[in-house]
Amino acid sequence: MTTNQQHRISIKTIKNKLVDNFILYGAIFATIVFLIPLIPFNFENLNFYNYIDLLTIISLYIIFYQRDKVSLSSKGSFILFAVYLFFIADFYQHGLYSTVKSIIIFIPFLGVLVYEVKWAVLIFIITMITYTLIAYGYLSGQLFPGSLDPTLNLPYKWIVNGILLSLVAIIVAMFMHNFNQSLLQIIEQQDISYNVLEQQEQELKISVEEKNVLLQEIHHRVKNNLAVVSGLLDLQSNLAPDTFTRSALKLSTNRIISISKVHELLYQSEDVSRIDLNKYIRELTDIIIGSFNKNNFDIDLKLDINVPYLNINHGVPVGIILNELVTNSLKHGFNRPQERYEIEISAHEEDGHYHIGYHDNGSGIIETVSDKKSGLGTTLIESLLKQIDAEFWLKTDGYYQITFRFPNDPAFER
Repeated sequence: MTTNQQHRISIKTIKNKLVDNFILYGAIFATIVFLIPLIPFNFENLNFYNYIDLLTIISLYIIFYQRDKVSLSSKGSFILFAVYLFFIADFYQHGLYSTVKSIIIFIPFLGVLVYEVKWAVLIFIITMITYTLIAYGYLSGQLFPGSLDPTLNLPYKWIVNGILLSLVAIIVAMFMHNFNQSLLQIIEQQDISYNVLEQQEQELKISVEEKNVLLQEIHHRVKNNLAVVSGLLDLQSNLAPDTFTRSALKLSTNRIISISKVHELLYQSEDVSRIDLNKYIRELTDIIIGSFNKNNFDIDLKLDINVPYLNINHGVPVGIILNELVTNSLKHGFNRPQERYEIEISAHEEDGHYHIGYHDNGSGIIETVSDKKSGLGTTLIESLLKQIDAEFWLKTDGYYQITFRFPNDPAFER
């Protein structure tokens, strides 16, 4: 189900809400009307009709509390039946003295609300026939003739009351019918708007999916091309005449691999704008350790990565920086036997910045002849830190530790 469909409002939903409110407030009103004539309350004063009224009121409360399990037509039918019972019972007992005879107007109101107009008309006709039969009973003296005020027991008074009740009921029913039609028009217009939005949303999804596929293909091809380059460098390193050249070529190969790994992860990911940082660092360090751990030291790699994803603009520089750091540890930091060889890498987010920490338990920075000649690794790290606007802190007292932080702005572009 789409977001638009979840927010649609149907005519059935509105009618259900109206009927539910009608049940609640109708039950409260009926309770008040039922209790007032019985004050002070005495069970002995209850007659057969009172028990019918009481049972109907209780049923209304039950239906309200079970409203989500009862269909609209069932609720509407029961309310109509309840209103009809109230009307008949009170009107039968008191005639024109009935204080609740005006509830007749709710019968066409509910009929139009819940059913089609033809069924509402039929229900109202049955109600008026009932009114006519009761009126005939009173006027013919067959219903409680001794209890009525003679001035009320006149044909024209019954006719006037019947006409007034009918007119009010018809006006209310017409209002309800127009209300229903207005709702239907609004909902139809809403449906048209939602259909247009859904079509546009679907087109956008297709367009985004196509672009994601194209981007994934681009990352795949870039990864393949970088793999070719790193493979050529690797072959060239095997033909190099001296150790320095072989080491330089190997370093370049790993730098390319660190970039290639980013494109590989983006190709494998559904979101081509970010990489899984934990997976990236773990796979990258495994490759570097496999390349430069010539002494087969048992490296204890500890990762504490609390940043799930990193965008590509940050991922490539961070990958190359870590490549240089791990390589430096293996080549220079672990240059002598020691009890344990540890490398710790951590990442977390705080105050709108990513914090990356790197630590090894080696001997710190050791400058070699090749380092003095080139200094490429250090220069590269400083350049990449500047590229991502990073601040960094370095400690080399008997070990090597660097911490750097950079803004986590998702719109970061370089």
